[in-house]
Amino acid sequence: MSDVLTGLREQVVDKLSVLLGRMLGRELPDVSAGTRLFDELGLSSSKTLELLLVLEEDLDIQVDVEEIERRHLATIGSLADFVVTHTVEDE
Repeated sequence: MSDVLTGLREQVVDKLSVLLGRMLGRELPDVSAGTRLFDELGLSSSKTLELLLVLEEDLDIQVDVEEIERRHLATIGSLADFVVTHTVEDE
């Protein structure tokens, strides 16, 4: 992964951690790229879409949500990877 993509991925992971805490209404001190969205955080499908919309707005990016699959929503890291690859492809 290039330095630009790695930097964007880190930015997305950091932003997701902040946004998830805000959306779920609680502190998430131990969140990392390996944190599982549904199993550990209890995220719902509707909250996931809301999260992506807020992420797009905060980072001023466009994500092709038509391409998202369940495996992309396994962890914060897998969602960040999806966002990075699908944002870059759309540019």
